[in-house]
Amino acid sequence: MPRTTQAKKQGMNLWMLSTILLLAVLVLMIFENGKITNKIRGGGTANILTAEEAGQEWVGFINEVNPATKDKLKILEIKEEGGVYAATVSYDNQDQVSTSTIHISRDGKIFFQQGVDMEEERQKMAAATSQSAPEQKNIPKSDKPKVEMFTMSYCPFGKQAEDGLLPVARLLGDSVEIEPHYVIYSDYATKMKARMNEEQAKNVKVEDYCYDKEEKYCSMHGIKELRQNVRELCVYKYNKDKFWDYTEAVNIECSIENIETCWSNPMAKLDIDMSKISNCLDNEIENFLAEEVELNKKYGVAGSPTIIINGVDYTGGRSPDEYKSGVCNAFNDQPSECSKTLSQNSAGAAGGCGS
Repeated sequence: MPRTTQAKKQGMNLWMLSTILLLAVLVLMIFENGKITNKIRGGGTANILTAEEAGQEWVGFINEVNPATKDKLKILEIKEEGGVYAATVSYDNQDQVSTSTIHISRDGKIFFQQGVDMEEERQKMAAATSQSAPEQKNIPKSDKPKVEMFTMSYCPFGKQAEDGLLPVARLLGDSVEIEPHYVIYSDYATKMKARMNEEQAKNVKVEDYCYDKEEKYCSMHGIKELRQNVRELCVYKYNKDKFWDYTEAVNIECSIENIETCWSNPMAKLDIDMSKISNCLDNEIENFLAEEVELNKKYGVAGSPTIIINGVDYTGGRSPDEYKSGVCNAFNDQPSECSKTLSQNSAGAAGGCGS
C-alpha cells in the first residue's frame, strides 16, 4: 500500500477515535451535572428502542460524523446490561480489525465508551484491601500505654502520621506517652552511589546525607532533615509540653529548603528557649543519634512512619480515630476520653519512605 494512502487511512482512523473520545468526555460532563441520568436508564418520557435499533442509531451517527467509517463499523453483539445497551463493535481498517465495547442509552440518543460495574469494583477493592492489610498483632495492655513514633521530619507520610497522632496526643494528654523517634540509616550515601551511573555518583557527597564520615548516622532526605530530627528530639527533651505544637507549626511554616533559617520562627512564637535547643543540637546530637540507631535496630524499623505501641508494631489505619482506637485498646482501663470520636479521615495514602 502506498505510504500516502496508508497515512490518509491512519489519519481518518485517528480523527474518528479523537471524535469519539471527545464525545465521550462531553457525555461524562453531562453525567456530572445529572441532566441525562434518567434517559441513560430508559426513564422519563424518552422513546425506548430495541437493542438492534439503538445499535443502528449509533452506527448512523458515527458515519454521519465521519463518513470515512461507512461500511467499516459493525455491531457484533448488543444486549441490555445495567439499564443501558452494551454493544461489542468492530472497526475494519483493512490492515486490521479492532473491537471494543460501547454503551448506548435505551432511547438511542446517548453513548459512552466504557461502563464500570461498581459492585465488581467494590469486590476487587475489598479483596485487595484484605490481601494487602497486614494482620494486627495483639498489643499488650498497660496502665499507661507507650507509643513510639518513628518518622523522618521531611517524609510526607511521616508528616501525615504526625497529623494523625497529634489529636490523639491532645485528647489523651498525660494518660499516654507518645515519644517521637526518627529513622536513621547507615551507609546511605554509599548505597545511593551504587544505584547511580558513574557520572551521577560523582555529585553525591557523604556530608550531604550523613552526620559523620563513617556514615553511621544518615537520613534519607539529607543532612538538613537529620539536623531537624535532632532539634525536634531536643524540643521533646526540654519542652515536652510544647512538642506537638512545635511540630505542627514547623510542618506548616517550614520546608526542607529553608529549615535551617526557619526552625526558630515557630519556637519564638511558642516561647521556647532557642539557645537551649541550639546548644542541645551542637552538644547532644551524637548521643541522640546513637540512641535512635539502637531503637531502630530493636524494632527492625526500616521506614517512615513506623508506630510501635507497647512494644508491638501498629498496623492499623492512619486516621486520628483509628490511631486513637489503637492506643485506647492498649489501656488496662480506658480513660473516658477514649469514648470521644476523632476525625475518621486519613491524612493520606498508606505509603511510606524507606531506603
